Amino acid sequence: MKKRMVWILAALMIIAALAGCGQTPAGSSEPSGQNSASPDASSAAGGSDEDRLYIAAVAAEVGIPYFTTMQWGAMDAAADYNVELYWTGPAEWDFSKQQTFIDGVVVTNPDAMMLVPTDNAALVTYVDEWMNEGIPVICTDLILAEHVDLVGYSSDPYSGGAEAARQFYAQNGDGGVYLPVGTNPGAYGANLRVQGFVETIQELDKDCTILDTVYPGNDANKAAQLVSAALTGNPDMTGIFVATSAPASGAASAVIEAGKSGVVKVCSFDADPQQILDLKAGTYDVLIAQDPYQMGYDAIMNLAKYCRGALTDEDFTEAAVYYEMKALTRENVDDPENAKFKYIAELSEDGY
Repeated sequence: MKKRMVWILAALMIIAALAGCGQTPAGSSEPSGQNSASPDASSAAGGSDEDRLYIAAVAAEVGIPYFTTMQWGAMDAAADYNVELYWTGPAEWDFSKQQTFIDGVVVTNPDAMMLVPTDNAALVTYVDEWMNEGIPVICTDLILAEHVDLVGYSSDPYSGGAEAARQFYAQNGDGGVYLPVGTNPGAYGANLRVQGFVETIQELDKDCTILDTVYPGNDANKAAQLVSAALTGNPDMTGIFVATSAPASGAASAVIEAGKSGVVKVCSFDADPQQILDLKAGTYDVLIAQDPYQMGYDAIMNLAKYCRGALTDEDFTEAAVYYEMKALTRENVDDPENAKFKYIAELSEDGY
């Protein structure tokens, strides 16, 4: 344990030196077991410090509810399976910035790694090298362009966009006018969500009009400007599909400012705490919620089992496992079975 902490402290020093400008890692997550363990955790985990595994997790972005919820799941699994978990990542989704944190954790010689790829093509070489060196890797949130990890855990972005289309069609019927809001033209996951939305609404509504996709990045202010301009130029607009949570608040505020609330339906991916409040208040009409908690939990659980020999390569029969998503509306958001789709903003909400 002490040796591991020395390695982690060394990683912190390396990351700080490489990042520059005062950028530091998100921090180390070492759960103390406050949350409930699974009934068979004792047999799966091993109980002594000598049996304890060290797993490093590098997120694509820290400080947002989606990845905080994934971290919560990873920490619960670490407590259940006798794992020392180190969780870190950049403050924004950027491949070059994530590299700093990746380099920092690799030198700590982890038993295994969980990775949220910021670039699912560029990181294939890295993951392949780690796997060949005996460091098993499970990727979450974004599936690698080439299957070189043990498995990838994600939501199906195309299906999420398609579900948004079905929700809009149920609310608006035929003849809808829709504005897709992406992030950046090269954003793989967001673009698949937009594609799923556009192709499905066109199948359902033969008379619909699809406006050109706008790309505000993750900037809510820019999203507000772009959506406001689109509303002005298309007064008959009936729906806005926003592929990620970051620009969604800007898109929604533009609708409110235009006095179009309830007339122009707004659908966003994710279920941040503020988004849930805004859904209930009528700012959003649909939220496509994912299950990041379970992705994080399953990644750490299965890495621990793999390292201890309870799972082998033959047990990972699929390149990717896609998790259930849920379309949350004002009618179902408080249903008990949908609680797992609501994200948390702070780990302290769940005892960490």
